[in-house]
Amino acid sequence: MSIARSEVVLITRRRTANKGNQALSAAWLAMARRAFPDDAIRVLERRPRHLVQFTLARVAAARDPRRAFDAIVDQAARLAPGAAGVGAPPAEVKIELDEGMPPPDRFGAIRKRLNLRGWAARARLYEAEYRARLAACQRARLVVLNPAGEFFPREPEPAFYHLLDAAVAERLGCPTAMVNHTMDIADPTLRQIIPPLYRRLALVGFRDDKSVRAFREMGGDLGNVVVTPDLALTTPVGEAAPRRPGTVAIAINVPEATAYGYVEGWLDVLAGLRRAGLQIVLVSNEVPTDRAFYARARAELGVAIEGEGLDHDRYAELLGGYELVVSSRMHTAILAMVAGTPVLPVEGSSFKITGLIEQLGLSTAVVQPNRDGWTTEVVTQAVALHARRASVADEVRRRVLTVQAEIDGALVPRLRAVARARKAA
Repeated sequence: MSIARSEVVLITRRRTANKGNQALSAAWLAMARRAFPDDAIRVLERRPRHLVQFTLARVAAARDPRRAFDAIVDQAARLAPGAAGVGAPPAEVKIELDEGMPPPDRFGAIRKRLNLRGWAARARLYEAEYRARLAACQRARLVVLNPAGEFFPREPEPAFYHLLDAAVAERLGCPTAMVNHTMDIADPTLRQIIPPLYRRLALVGFRDDKSVRAFREMGGDLGNVVVTPDLALTTPVGEAAPRRPGTVAIAINVPEATAYGYVEGWLDVLAGLRRAGLQIVLVSNEVPTDRAFYARARAELGVAIEGEGLDHDRYAELLGGYELVVSSRMHTAILAMVAGTPVLPVEGSSFKITGLIEQLGLSTAVVQPNRDGWTTEVVTQAVALHARRASVADEVRRRVLTVQAEIDGALVPRLRAVARARKAA
């Protein structure tokens, strides 16, 4: 029995502890519905558990890593049961925020050594759910995979699983789009795998021109590449919270600052901003990972912590009430700007925040925390930005509105075009 291809598969985070991931998944779901109003949208969770039996280390150790990667793709794709192997998707999907989830790195080293999920996957405990996933790809006329920020320069394994997921969907004959990511990959094995895989994908979406340059440097072909800033910029936001004069919100990417040895500098930033006469509030779009350091800052400096328990849209409205947001978390910066609040961006381990600001065409300089004197630079720039808040806020609002229109104008026709190709086939 043939099945009419009236579905689109969106692979993204369905349940998350990160308000930014929630915003991004909700934005991609809304984008898919705008692009395909007559299609059912099936939302699948990222990084399927069946695939954790395969490891990047195994591929890297092979004589020919590309061939080893392709062999895994073939092995996984052979499990596909056919398009009839899954039922119709539910009509409604909720992207759930659960800030009670443990931080992703909790007991991470122990779990990595034990690889319990890998053993479970090899024992075929996740095979049935994976077969249903493959059937959904066979049934769909387009697969859209949103890896978001999980192409890390210092942690390549998440990107490996996203690449596997996309490669299997493509091997099954479904047009596959890898969208909305930053190409900042140092791992030599992934740098071999990515260019030939991306040539086979129907569409590749990068967040910024820096990613395009990095992709080109590893031998990537730009023929199927589209560049749009992070889709969370299209988040609908209601009325902002009342303005709180002199109050500045600070969002710290604690895991990155800890890994690169500058987390203590953030305490100096908080103290410096307070000496400058500003009221300080800590906020985060990823509460579980930042909670312990924030508790320490509250104990040592008496700073307030706000925003926990709020969904992404309510969080954006909260951010709209501050005079200024200082952020090394990209999605807090994005949601603040969507709400009309000026942002002082502080870069993290990648270039994604710098790429975002450049892609938006904003005049605000990005602070690099790996430079001497960066804490003083943050305080100085924050005071200067606060002094000209009205003009900066106007620039932010204008650029966000422009970019929102540009995102739809770039993505909707490209997504429809690649989906039409499958439908015609």
